[in-house]
Amino acid sequence: MFLNRNGSFEAQLLPARTQRAPGFGVVVADFDLDGTEDVFMAQNFLSTPAGIARYDAGRGELLLGDGRGGLTTIGAQQSGIAVYGDARGAAVADFDEDGRWDLAVGQNGEEILIFRGAANPIGLRVHLVGGISNPDAVGASLRVVYADGEGPLREIQAGSGYWSKNGNVQVFGLRANPQGVQIRWPGGRDEFFRVNPSSRDVVLRMGMGQN
Repeated sequence: MFLNRNGSFEAQLLPARTQRAPGFGVVVADFDLDGTEDVFMAQNFLSTPAGIARYDAGRGELLLGDGRGGLTTIGAQQSGIAVYGDARGAAVADFDEDGRWDLAVGQNGEEILIFRGAANPIGLRVHLVGGISNPDAVGASLRVVYADGEGPLREIQAGSGYWSKNGNVQVFGLRANPQGVQIRWPGGRDEFFRVNPSSRDVVLRMGMGQN
């Protein structure tokens, strides 16, 4: 992993267990909803040439972030995620709309596996509504604003990984009561939307915030 440190990149090795098998789909999301970003990596490669052993030592790795660039891998017993097949694409979405990230992992020649999030407490769901030509606000970036600073930056994307697309509705873990959400819409317009600290599901429309 390479961390951008004020314009220069710092190399940091991933935990050894993460490197036991090739990784394809990579997802960045706050899976434990603690306000810092985590990483999931789909693993394995079974379509090796004749005479070469399969790369099947992975089960999919969830790595929890510390907010400073450090990542700690946790086992399947703790994460609840175990993918033994030829995993490829991976994506997150809050498909059951309960304020938690859910994870979908595609497998080569097998069914898609879906893991429902069970983090507690729940996060803040943010649904952006853009203009007529881009109602899904693809290209917008947003982050939660606190009294003492800002949370991680997210971007609404039309594609987010290996044959995958994350959900447009963002789920933010909260480290404190939020003051609002700062958005940069496609085209560069900046707006700030105040959010009730007790709200956990908001819809924010372009042109309705504070410049």
